[in-house]
Amino acid sequence: MRHLNTQAWLTAGLAVALVATAAPAVAAPPEGAASDQTAQVQPVTEGGTASLGRGSAGEGRVLAETDRIVVTFKDDVSQERKAAVLATAERRTEMEDPDIVRTTGNGEDVVESDDMLSTAEQQKVVETIESDPAVEDAEPDQIVVNALAATPASTPNDRYWSYQWGPRDIGIPSAWKEATGQGVVIGIADTGQSDHPDLNAKTVQGYDFLSDTYHSRDGNGRDSNPRDEGDWSPGRPSWWHGSHVAGIAAASTNNRQGVAGVAPDARLQHARVLGADGRGYVSDIADGVMWSAGIAIPGVPRNMTPAKVVNLSEAWDAGSCPAVMQKAVDRMHAINVPLVVAAGNAAKSANLASPANCPGAVVVGATTYRQQLTGYSNWGPMVDVVAPGGDVSSPIWSTVNTGTYSIGRASYGDLTGTSMAAPHVAGVIALMKERNPDLGVEAIRSTLRSTGSTVSGYRKVNAVAATRAVARAKPTVRGAIATYYASHGGAAALGTPTTHELATGVGGVVQTFVKNGRTTQIWWSHETGAHRVDTRTGIGARFAQLGGAARFGLPTKDEQPTATGGAYQNFVRPGASSTTKIIWSARTGAQPVGESSGIGKQWARDGFENGAGYPTIPEVLTATGAYQRFRNPATGVLTQYTWTRATGKVVRTTLG
Repeated sequence: MRHLNTQAWLTAGLAVALVATAAPAVAAPPEGAASDQTAQVQPVTEGGTASLGRGSAGEGRVLAETDRIVVTFKDDVSQERKAAVLATAERRTEMEDPDIVRTTGNGEDVVESDDMLSTAEQQKVVETIESDPAVEDAEPDQIVVNALAATPASTPNDRYWSYQWGPRDIGIPSAWKEATGQGVVIGIADTGQSDHPDLNAKTVQGYDFLSDTYHSRDGNGRDSNPRDEGDWSPGRPSWWHGSHVAGIAAASTNNRQGVAGVAPDARLQHARVLGADGRGYVSDIADGVMWSAGIAIPGVPRNMTPAKVVNLSEAWDAGSCPAVMQKAVDRMHAINVPLVVAAGNAAKSANLASPANCPGAVVVGATTYRQQLTGYSNWGPMVDVVAPGGDVSSPIWSTVNTGTYSIGRASYGDLTGTSMAAPHVAGVIALMKERNPDLGVEAIRSTLRSTGSTVSGYRKVNAVAATRAVARAKPTVRGAIATYYASHGGAAALGTPTTHELATGVGGVVQTFVKNGRTTQIWWSHETGAHRVDTRTGIGARFAQLGGAARFGLPTKDEQPTATGGAYQNFVRPGASSTTKIIWSARTGAQPVGESSGIGKQWARDGFENGAGYPTIPEVLTATGAYQRFRNPATGVLTQYTWTRATGKVVRTTLG
């Protein structure tokens, strides 16, 4: 039987830190700090951990117990052989009824025991399992508790941009002259997503990676709903940490409300990896950041809108980087996706905190409004750059929720910590990635450091200089879009690319081409394949006018002619079953028909455009249902279809 009340967790202070070493874009992760970092020591700072109300608990810790072991079996080991290894461990150690509960994105098996294991028992289990020739290695799956590297502060009477000293301190909005993050998704691996007007329109589909159903608070395990259920614990209300971090990186901007994001045109994606009291298994955190980067995770749907930079505002006490976390960093590094992490809030060497001590991560320390390292920020050779993290006198404002021990309403509030410093840097990287989507992690690290200013002996990020230092890469055509482009005439027919592949926000990518002032977009996703939308035509122009992919999804075929002199094109949202046909005639123009709606289905049964004709208006919602009108091109007859919500029936009426 599971003893939930005795579960041990790792308490980690959320924060982000950039690791800087000069290296080519395709270089391997660094083995350690750059030469100019190795001499770094704790500088003179302002304030201290105690001044933030956290005392020595300002950073997370690894609790003594866990009930899971991460095991890497050698290649081609059968399930029967794995079971035999675990059976031996059960006989020789305190492991009770060990069972493989899942496989990580790196291919390790997560083995769960019915009882919690002490530190000594964990060591014995690891030694027993590793003694078997079928095993490569094993390690305890540490549990994180209160892994939020942030501290709440009092709420001033006023809000909005005037209180956002952090973005201004690093050169925002001046950097927006160089880039705004367009086409870039920023992954936020944190406590999850909340309903907020400054975030909703920016957010693409995420995922909940919490495998512990007790602390997830949603009553289930991993699923497609990354909603933040609140990270409160007895005596401490929820901080809505994930929302706060997301708002710093890319909140909606110039919308006359709330706050502005560092990368205003970037999109956000939440991987929920921390639950109640900021708790989570390290293996879940590793899977969450890899999925965010587009790496396949067993048992989890493909990420249709992978991030180009991932923010992990966490830090916990650890003398070395857990192997499962290091493998995640390495795999992300290999595909040019930087993992931005917090240095930690314990005022000690970042070498003693994970994931800041994972080579290859970009590690960020925190500064104050007065241009000094904060008293709580971790320091030392693993810190790549520093950025605004705030203190009690100058906290960082962003998006939150009013709920304390339940979900409330959207609001704005302040926190301080290396958690807040990290998304400032993640936002700047999004600006850099807009200018060159293929920019490698080591090129990013080197640029952030070489363009930064010196604060307390560390390099503070400069958004303007870092973004400007990245040359705009000439757009190239590749993959499925390149195949379509070549097979449909290439530059001679479609023109040259004017953008890189950009995330659509609903799955897949889009690339724009221009020839003689005529614009064509080629859209692609795994479900729909590659198809084009000619924005100069009636269908393409109407598609863009009514909301584009956000409303209709991606094209499932190229524009096709009808038998009565018109044209049509079908669209679908990736991962959804509802489809829309945008159909055009010279008399009616281009209008959408929801093929999955009651009206659309009846129109199809009546013969499509050959029956009732072409739509003259989009479907109009009413208090009791909806209606849409169609005109037959041959007879000129105008027909209205009316759908009633209460009955589900569609009535056809001739209007003239």
